[in-house]
Amino acid sequence: MKVKPIFHSFETKDLIHIIPRLIVAIILAQTLPFKFSGAEESKWIFEQIGWEPAGRYLIASIETVSTILLLTNYYILGAIISLSIISAANFLHFTKLGFIVNDDGGTLFIMSIIVIFCSLWVVLYWNMQRVEQKVSTFDFEWDEEDADEFLED
Repeated sequence: MKVKPIFHSFETKDLIHIIPRLIVAIILAQTLPFKFSGAEESKWIFEQIGWEPAGRYLIASIETVSTILLLTNYYILGAIISLSIISAANFLHFTKLGFIVNDDGGTLFIMSIIVIFCSLWVVLYWNMQRVEQKVSTFDFEWDEEDADEFLED
């Protein structure tokens, strides 16, 4: 079973991997204008970790690439990149930033958890499909002669 890119026609069963990809892409894309424009909240976050402004632009660029890849046939790369970036962001929430950043009520942290789960789902679903493809082409026949030979060794 080959996974189709988002913009091709699809069946209902394809939604199991399309919806998480879209969720990740939307969450990442909605934060990009704030990072690229230098919004006060983004500046404050990157100042806390000592990465302002170069780190902010670097992370925003990587997230842009990830968002684009999530909408193509290379979605697995986009999911792996987003999982990596957001895992690092969560590490910073746990260590330096805290769960509530600038009185946002934990929105950034919750969105990062959603991105982690959806990206992880996309990666695991992709892997499950690959295993399914390999198993479906695996031809294994076992007869009594083979069993006896195996047991003798």
